[in-house]
Amino acid sequence: MAALARVAIRFPASLRFVASAALSHVVTYLLVGLIASRALDYADILGRPVIGDYYLPYGSVDVVASTTLQLLRGVLFGVVLLPFRGVLAASRWGWLWLWAVFVTIGILGTPAAAPSSFEGLLYTRLPLWFHAVGLPEMLLQTMAFSVLVHRNLRARTHPLAPRARQLLTALSVACIAFLGYTAVSLLFAFVAGVGLASGSDTRVLGQFAAPLVLGFLTVLFAKGRWWAPAHAVLYVASAAALAAYQGLVLGSTGWLYVLLAPVLPVFISLAMTRSSRLPSPPLENG
Repeated sequence: MAALARVAIRFPASLRFVASAALSHVVTYLLVGLIASRALDYADILGRPVIGDYYLPYGSVDVVASTTLQLLRGVLFGVVLLPFRGVLAASRWGWLWLWAVFVTIGILGTPAAAPSSFEGLLYTRLPLWFHAVGLPEMLLQTMAFSVLVHRNLRARTHPLAPRARQLLTALSVACIAFLGYTAVSLLFAFVAGVGLASGSDTRVLGQFAAPLVLGFLTVLFAKGRWWAPAHAVLYVASAAALAAYQGLVLGSTGWLYVLLAPVLPVFISLAMTRSSRLPSPPLENG
């Protein structure tokens, strides 16, 4: 019975770690991938001879479906790292050891003949320059993920200042709530019977920038107080931002989507803000 009790106590912490790792992966993957795709012009690179035979055309993979798959991938990372939390948290260089594992086993030494790996160099026809062009994105994303995971593990013994914790908590809640747009968008795509490539246009993805920022600001300034009214305002502001963006940028407004899409994200943010009670910074004297 004592063993079962210990497991019951430890499970919520394990679940929080897995959720945090999954979120860290999704956020770093999307941000670094977006920057790299623009900076390195993936649209041109992926259409070149030989490379085009290996990869699908740029933009053929739906952004929403990709986010969902990356969330599952992040969960797998979190589950695999569960037994190593103590080792990583014990050292200030834990992020470096985790990153070294990613680079050694996940990138350079992967058993698959993947680009940028030793096996890929040996067994594929991909040109040498292509093996190098993808390394910056992979190295930066895995390093950012490793830093975030390590920071989360060290938070209890090396806590951040209250103001920094406010910012990180608000960002975490906003990003988790943002996944609600993924779920709603998938549902609309399924009901409409549209192809997976329909949401790959960067202009379509751009409509979610304002709701994400609004969610972050709402959680940051609400601090658990007047949480329901603040999120009612968030719903109205998010719907208005979606409607304005669709009308001005996409050329037409889907009012059913505009009215329903913010419901789940706002509800998620509402629940998390109510339970998190963001810490307020100490008042300065004088």
